[in-house]
Amino acid sequence: MVLNSDIIIKTKHLTLRPVEDIYTNDIFEYFTDEVTRYMPFNPQGNRDDIINFIKESKRNLSQNTDLVMVILDSSGNFLGCCGIHNITEESAELGLWLKKSSQGKGLGTEIITKLVEFLEQNFTFNYILYPVDEENIASKRIPEKLGFIPAKKYKKYKNPTTDLTIVEYRKYY
Repeated sequence: MVLNSDIIIKTKHLTLRPVEDIYTNDIFEYFTDEVTRYMPFNPQGNRDDIINFIKESKRNLSQNTDLVMVILDSSGNFLGCCGIHNITEESAELGLWLKKSSQGKGLGTEIITKLVEFLEQNFTFNYILYPVDEENIASKRIPEKLGFIPAKKYKKYKNPTTDLTIVEYRKYY
């Protein structure tokens, strides 16, 4: 499949669409230290970082390697971002973050379920991977509910005082 900016994925409650410049302010506002606690990202409060993230996401979409999407509720309100990354013949990687007020409502499972379905219907690969920090109990429940299994564990740099311990969950085909 050739990825493009017209792809829209609908779940029961949400719409996922490729990230665009119009979401710069939303990402800037909600991609906080608290939201990224278990992620290898450290928001610096720099708008240019978000602009570059969106630009890079569009470039990777055009190269057919990544599909980074915004998550919108039924009223079009921004809830976070999700993505399918590093798409190859071997694998594809899923990622997700939700703004604080949208967490704990089952939306992560709804989103990842739909991204898995999208991948299964449009690509061929050996496995899907979903990396999660081992201390992020809520996020670990998502791949576990969906039949992913822990495949490996590794350290990932977050900042000078923190390394994350990532559990890489996989779903094999």
